[in-house]
Amino acid sequence: MQAVLALLSDNEFHSGEALGAALGVTRAAVWKKLKKLESIGVTVHSVKGRGYRLPSPLELLSEDALRENGAPDDVRIMLAFETQSTNGDAKQYIAQGQSLPVLFSVERQTHGKGRRGRQWESGVAKNITFSFAWRFDNGPSVIEGLSLAAGVAVARVLKKIGIPNPGLKWPNDVQVDGQKICGILLEMVADQDVCHVIIGIGLNVEMDSAFMTHIDQPWTDLVSRLKSRPSRNFILAELTKELVEVCKLFEDGHGMKHFQHQWQAYDVLFNQAVTVSSVSQQRQGVAKGIDQKGALLLEENGEVVALHGGEISVRRG
Repeated sequence: MQAVLALLSDNEFHSGEALGAALGVTRAAVWKKLKKLESIGVTVHSVKGRGYRLPSPLELLSEDALRENGAPDDVRIMLAFETQSTNGDAKQYIAQGQSLPVLFSVERQTHGKGRRGRQWESGVAKNITFSFAWRFDNGPSVIEGLSLAAGVAVARVLKKIGIPNPGLKWPNDVQVDGQKICGILLEMVADQDVCHVIIGIGLNVEMDSAFMTHIDQPWTDLVSRLKSRPSRNFILAELTKELVEVCKLFEDGHGMKHFQHQWQAYDVLFNQAVTVSSVSQQRQGVAKGIDQKGALLLEENGEVVALHGGEISVRRG
């Protein structure tokens, strides 16, 4: 399917015969592949006598394009058309003892997940879904607050491509004008002093509203916020560079303390009345930013308490 998509990515008409010749298959086989693409959400226009085309140009991810845009040479890049979960792929890769850092990204993720077991939709070659894995040799305590620092990295890249007002909602949602544009999920594979961390990120570049009916919160995407369609390869390369710098700072012991004020500059909840929910309780108060470990500071009845991540959700009001 990726080969067909690559041929159609120019938004021009291609006859079934030409597609078949390029792929070395029959026209009937081409038709089957196009039907498969349509079944996973790709719109393909068919015009008798002219052939097939996509409604708009498509940019597929490629290692060459990522390297040209500055993805560091020491980060191994693993690209695929489809997978269940890039975080799952990264876990398997770590279990095999292969070299880090590594970047896994796909055009379509079928069983992506967000925090608290939520499903994460990626579409097909429209959004950015990836996992970045790094090895820390100083134990799990070194990475306290790392997911918040990853949020700062995303916010920086969004500003660079023309989003003037990205915001961060504790613990790890990235928003624009109160609408979610990106989610971050950190997973850890620890073995005594060695700690492997997987930073999973899903960024909305171009969402298909027909597939988003089950989402229970306001969302937005880059295409609806920018004047021109941004390059997915450029954004992913920029995010990779930022995450390398973040992980190096944590590795060197600077940690969340280095990012505390940067994170708070993007904090959308500061001085807002919030409800904090966990499995066992709900509490209400006023959000007062974060501490040097990345814990949410909540003012309750005149006292400030520090709440750490995990299975906690925060809502305004």
